Amino acid sequence: MVSGIIGNYLVEKGVLTAEQLNSATEEQHKTRVKLGLIAVAEGLMTTEEADIVNMLQTAMDKRFGDIAVEKGYLTEGQVEALLKKQGNAYLAFAQALENMGLMTFEELEQHLADFQQENQFTASDIEDLKSDDADRIIKVFLDNSCQQYMELVGTAFRTLMRCVDTEIYPSRAYLTDFCAANTCAMQHVEGNPGFTTALLGMDDALLPVATIFGNEEFPEVNDDALDAVAELINCINGLYATSLSYTGEETDLLPPEFSHEIMALTGKEFLVLPIYIKGKRVDFAVSIENKVEMQ
Repeated sequence: MVSGIIGNYLVEKGVLTAEQLNSATEEQHKTRVKLGLIAVAEGLMTTEEADIVNMLQTAMDKRFGDIAVEKGYLTEGQVEALLKKQGNAYLAFAQALENMGLMTFEELEQHLADFQQENQFTASDIEDLKSDDADRIIKVFLDNSCQQYMELVGTAFRTLMRCVDTEIYPSRAYLTDFCAANTCAMQHVEGNPGFTTALLGMDDALLPVATIFGNEEFPEVNDDALDAVAELINCINGLYATSLSYTGEETDLLPPEFSHEIMALTGKEFLVLPIYIKGKRVDFAVSIENKVEMQ
């Protein structure tokens, strides 16, 4: 997920091409992050010290950590802690970029600093992004005015990751009374309070969702495709309703609705979280108490 967020920023800035990002993402999944890169990222070693150890490894049959301890750069405890971080997604992405000769770790960190400044993210926000943890990342993209939607949005995002694509990523959520779309699947849920959720998009944006979740190749976003998306919405709401039942709250899921002949989703106030799935923007909309409808 973090490679999608940062990687697409790099594509937008012209630093990488879309093809290079796709190749780097593939490389990331088979990359074991080098201990030296992690040590530099954690501020435990300098780049120069890591280079010295790497050079010594070419002449010594010893592990990076053992040499770093001998040189006094790291303690054994630090090496043990660093070994546990070799599965970090951000560092794996950084390692993939280095392996492919696209950019150094230091260059990636500078682009990340630019990304942070442009989006007015805090240092804590950036650490949340680097964690590649869905719940921590969702919090970054929902500001304080959106906190009441957090649990439902989190349920939806985790479900999309499990059932559609582990590489999805969000952008900043916003509150609105209008979201343009020409395809939509939605469901009202009665309760106290009641809520409505929807997945909507332009043109064929929902096609990957329908195809993957429905396990069927659809030629276009037609009624059959939207029926599959509606089933996914029903799954999301069912999971959330189950969590509410643990606190004694009762809900009633109404039959889902869908259409590929609309102009927008409208309502008094609802949240929209843009989610990028297979290169296409899909909007996940949530309304609590307020009525929303397809127009």
